[in-house]
Amino acid sequence: MDHSVPLPSNLPNTISSDSEVNAAYNRCVALQDQAHIMKLDPPPRLSTLICAHILGYMLVYAPSDAGRCNITKDIGKCADDEKLLQLAQLIYDYFIGLFKAAKSQTPESSFYTSGPLFDTNEAAIAHIMKESPMDQRTAKVHALVRDNFRCVVTGAVDFTACHYQRQLVAEVLDKKLSSFATKAAYIFPASANKGISSQDSLKHEYVVNAQTIGDHLAGYDVRQELDGIKIHCLEDILTLAVHVHAMFDRFDLWFEEMVDMQHTYRVCGYPPSIQLFPPTVTFTTDDPLHLPLPSPHYLGIHAACCKVAWLSGAKDYIEETFGDIEEMQAMTSDGSSAEALHCALIHALQGEPVF
Repeated sequence: MDHSVPLPSNLPNTISSDSEVNAAYNRCVALQDQAHIMKLDPPPRLSTLICAHILGYMLVYAPSDAGRCNITKDIGKCADDEKLLQLAQLIYDYFIGLFKAAKSQTPESSFYTSGPLFDTNEAAIAHIMKESPMDQRTAKVHALVRDNFRCVVTGAVDFTACHYQRQLVAEVLDKKLSSFATKAAYIFPASANKGISSQDSLKHEYVVNAQTIGDHLAGYDVRQELDGIKIHCLEDILTLAVHVHAMFDRFDLWFEEMVDMQHTYRVCGYPPSIQLFPPTVTFTTDDPLHLPLPSPHYLGIHAACCKVAWLSGAKDYIEETFGDIEEMQAMTSDGSSAEALHCALIHALQGEPVF
């Protein structure tokens, strides 16, 4: 099903823009309008229409003026339509693809698999806080503590935590709360920094390109903030029930910060998927220093990615391509499986399994 939406003729009035931004956007609209008659040899992997939408909606939904300025400059450097298509395909491959492939598997904490049984939540928290969140395992548990052992969207209590905390079990039974397995959802996926070595030059180049595109949209150096083990900082993590986590990774769920309401967000996404979720959520922490909240800047970048992916038609194309990968038995000789192979290689470079 095609969910793409044509670019409006002009940038919305709510966007602060100058002549350069307007000129860049007008090039995207012109590319969109000419898409049905353009004949390129060889043809681009992505349709001209999707490429035009990606660039145009990135200008519309850039999470900051600095990010919009960077995208404007990138478009301005493109000498012709062919270069515009190449820029859009780079964004598709190394930016939208990065978030689409955010299938980080966060293992259970050793605290839960071998830890003692606690009478109170406070005793459990004291035990957990002995370790610093320097990897996926400890970061997941620290995020659980910050988020009160609950999914931040549904309020469902972490199923495994209930097995080790009598007070939590009593609360679930008394208040008739839901209990589900949860996962640590990375806003910027941990796989971006995994498996990199000085000898692995191809993978290193991929990650640098991906993070550079992210920096462009953010308007500042996200790469430095999340370098190495810093990718596991709590500012980059939310506790989500397993099914909510899958939606977050698949661009079906995002959070839009509400003006003048600190750490409060509108819950946005594909309407049939989010209709049972609360319209807004407020993130809280009892210890801002040691258990900081998810970064509104990171969530803003994720939200921009989701909206660009949906409105451009890129998400539909990604879903179709990865569906082809799962169903494909062998590579065809006519070139029709080339895009599926390309996406499989992107996954391989991220250190994630394709199937």
